[in-house]
Amino acid sequence: MLNYIHSKLSSGLQVIRVPMSGVESVTVLALCNTGSRYETPTEQGIAHFFEHIVFKGTQNYPDAHILATAIDEIGADFNAFTSKEYTGYYVKSASKHIEKSLDVVSDMLLQPLIREEDVAREKNVIIEEINMYQDTPMRLVGTLFEKMVFDGSGLSHDVLGSKETVGAIKRAHFLKFLKKWYSLGNMVLVIAGDAKLLESKETLDLVKKYFGKEHEERTQGRIDTHTLVAKEVSFSKSRLHIEYKKTEQAHLVLGWLGLDRKDKRRYALTLLSTVLGDNMSSRLFTEVREKRGLCYYVRTDIDYYHNTGIFGASAGVDPTRIEEAIKVIIDEFTCIADGRRLITLEELEKAKDYINGTMVLGLEDSRSVAQFFGLKQVLSDEISSPSQVLKKIGKVTLEEVNSLAKELIKSGEARLTVIGPYKSDKKFADIILRN
Repeated sequence: MLNYIHSKLSSGLQVIRVPMSGVESVTVLALCNTGSRYETPTEQGIAHFFEHIVFKGTQNYPDAHILATAIDEIGADFNAFTSKEYTGYYVKSASKHIEKSLDVVSDMLLQPLIREEDVAREKNVIIEEINMYQDTPMRLVGTLFEKMVFDGSGLSHDVLGSKETVGAIKRAHFLKFLKKWYSLGNMVLVIAGDAKLLESKETLDLVKKYFGKEHEERTQGRIDTHTLVAKEVSFSKSRLHIEYKKTEQAHLVLGWLGLDRKDKRRYALTLLSTVLGDNMSSRLFTEVREKRGLCYYVRTDIDYYHNTGIFGASAGVDPTRIEEAIKVIIDEFTCIADGRRLITLEELEKAKDYINGTMVLGLEDSRSVAQFFGLKQVLSDEISSPSQVLKKIGKVTLEEVNSLAKELIKSGEARLTVIGPYKSDKKFADIILRN
């Protein structure tokens, strides 16, 4: 489906080039092996804040307007994103502008100015971002669920941090953070797109030129984040959290302990998730929305982390019928685990075909391709091509899927978080404690 060219520079920077035939765009994506999980309690939010601050000016593009203009004048798209275990920065442009894209991305990461006045100003922007998500129950419910189930772990706090921690971050904190986490050895650079350009040696020469800039000495080499979190708790004992909010729709997340990102059974879990709730013909969508009209959205959720994971579902439901919705969702999970309604061979084959089709469609875009290859490398220090992944999914057996459901969906282990107009948790406790 797609081949790649992997290089490692003398600086330690991993470079992955993914040529795509018939494509005239190029995505330059730099991924750093850091995220909110590794923040100290007093600096929660700094990984995301840093992502913001590098857009405020660099050595070659000294303020936000000049930086934005450099991208706008070539009609490119650029942005960044922060997760709990990685951070990414990208520019997607016409392939003829690859040199400008490399210059911008490298300057942001290697030569950010980090001025105190920019830090002070951007705090207000991030606090408004926090306010926005606090007012978005569909997003907030997932944050509250992870806060409950990962209590005591670096995974428990929001990627954005809190107003208090963001307000306390200063320039000196950023300089320390930059030095620790943003060495070239702790990054992966992925370039995906125009095949003729990426197969050329000149492209790698450009990478060496722009990612060989002078920058302050930083901690060298890849940081072993797996070891950093090895002793963290995988799941707390708390099972229920109800957040009162006067809303027209109640939002819930229900889940069990899942798999970590290196578990070989993750391909079976992907298929189990697909059958249960990844599309409009899935069991959850059919039972909860189509047959009963209990919700607008319902879907399965999988989150993989270094030493733990979550498997479950989320939904936005009629607040007056939430008890029925929760019971139906739980039943759709448990009926597989207890053997009442096992996954069938027909369902498994349809799920495999669905994954194959969605992956093909998803990898038509150079940015999606860059993320596909880059995230595996930055998180697990290995690369898997789409064809390799599909091959492993194709080999999953019906017995493996049903056995995994039985192993993960255990009685007495379900966790539930709800946001809605509920001042008491009694009716929810009665449901969750029976499951």
